[in-house]
Amino acid sequence: MRIAIAAALLACASLPAPALAEPPTTRTADCRRAVQPPKIDGKLDDPCWKDARPITDFAALWVGESRPGTRAMLAWDDEALYYAAEMDDAELRSAGRQRNDHLWEGDVFELFFKPSDAPAYYEFQANPLAVVFEVAFPERGPLGHPFREEPELGHEAAVALRGTLDRPGDVDEGWAVEGRIPWTAFAPTGGRPKPGDTWRFALCRFDHGPEGTRPVLMSSAPLTKPNFHRYEDYGALRFDGGPGAAR
Repeated sequence: MRIAIAAALLACASLPAPALAEPPTTRTADCRRAVQPPKIDGKLDDPCWKDARPITDFAALWVGESRPGTRAMLAWDDEALYYAAEMDDAELRSAGRQRNDHLWEGDVFELFFKPSDAPAYYEFQANPLAVVFEVAFPERGPLGHPFREEPELGHEAAVALRGTLDRPGDVDEGWAVEGRIPWTAFAPTGGRPKPGDTWRFALCRFDHGPEGTRPVLMSSAPLTKPNFHRYEDYGALRFDGGPGAAR
């Protein structure tokens, strides 16, 4: 009997360890056509958001951890790309008071889009003060000048806070952001997409906690490294057509 038990234990020990489940990320998503553009006020009560397909799978895939607490949506029409997000956040913090400041030194919602195989891609951000960041990168790498010197692209955002901003010691609930990016911002890569086109994309967050702690990073994309500019790992965003779709 002891020999049999020992043999069974040895057999179990030699079995490969079960693979850890990979946290869910957003490898594909749809950007639905908005029949009516949203009012950019941070309230997220517009018909296009009721019709949108929410993106809720966020993670730090590079360390194998899910990051729940974010619900994002995208929509489009002939004029612009629209976005919205609702985010849980127990410590609302901001950094940056002017366009293209280093907003990621506080809480921030970020969007990355790569329309084609060309090196160019785009980064947009908004923080809890509704300050925006907007850069059309001709290629990955330093620009050689401050971000503030980049031309304005027309990005606008509005926010709604569930808590008190920059007040350490209290407990907040979160914040919401809503934004508009005109298609003219994407002129270097052809501007507005056509129905059925697919872009590479990633939605990301810096979530800062109490002073002295490291920010929590997360992305909708299956990033294999903690680098939001790693567009090789981005998900695919398909632009759905609809009534009155651009042709």
